[in-house]
Amino acid sequence: MTVTPHAERARAAGALALLSLLWGYNWVAMKAGLAHASPLGIASWRFLFGAISLLPVLAWMRRPLGVPRSEWWLVAALSVLLVLNFGSCFTALSMAGTGKTAVLVYTMPFWTVVLARVFLHERMRPAQWVAVTLAGAGLVVLVDPMHLRGLAASMIAVGAGFFWGGSVVLVKAVQGRVGTHVLTLTFWQMLVGCAVFFVANAALDLRDTEWTTAFVGALAYTSVLASTVAWLLFYYALERLPAGMAGLGTLATPVIGVLCAWLAFDEIPSRQEAAGMVLIGVGLVLLAVPARSRPA
Repeated sequence: MTVTPHAERARAAGALALLSLLWGYNWVAMKAGLAHASPLGIASWRFLFGAISLLPVLAWMRRPLGVPRSEWWLVAALSVLLVLNFGSCFTALSMAGTGKTAVLVYTMPFWTVVLARVFLHERMRPAQWVAVTLAGAGLVVLVDPMHLRGLAASMIAVGAGFFWGGSVVLVKAVQGRVGTHVLTLTFWQMLVGCAVFFVANAALDLRDTEWTTAFVGALAYTSVLASTVAWLLFYYALERLPAGMAGLGTLATPVIGVLCAWLAFDEIPSRQEAAGMVLIGVGLVLLAVPARSRPA
């Protein structure tokens, strides 16, 4: 049976819709997990089981686990960025509201454009300048630097988005210059990252993990569904849609995160927080829209 391009796009759109639901609810799962483990503890277990769950996928895709010696620097750099990203993410989540943290971390596209302009010398379109301005204004409104309450958690969450954007720019910089598949890099990135988190958690003598049924459920969700399954859905959609459209599809994630936090934890955004979220959301939508002159 021949699959038409329209059907392929419809399936890709469905994959993005499911992806947004998985990543959106993941903020609730991570917050729930933090009731039974330290931020570094849950991060270490998440990436250990995330790496393990990638093994059958790599075997099915017939991707080797080996990385050339000349490319181990890339694994190290990506692992450092992963540790900084998710260490900041889980720390901010333990200190502040789920919805607000989700929106601040998902400023990643904003930081990606800015860092690509600085390090990759990519030119920014007029719409992107408008998007960066709107997202920047939204950050100021949402972080609220005039009032110090909650400022530390907000800045840590913004830092998580910054480090995430840095990893995206790094991958873009080496794209086509390395032979290791992105999923193989992800496997080693998770494995090295979880080792660092385990050592840091032990060295800082943080709380022990409570292996309750609730924690196991949260861990299974965030390490398998929100990591391995979600990335496979994203790669499936990316192969069948323009990159800008695929990126636009994931922007529903922080919105779903806010709604899920509202339902699960009764976290209702204030008017100022809602205004900041709207500004960031509009800015990120503009960032995701591709230029008309670019071919699909």
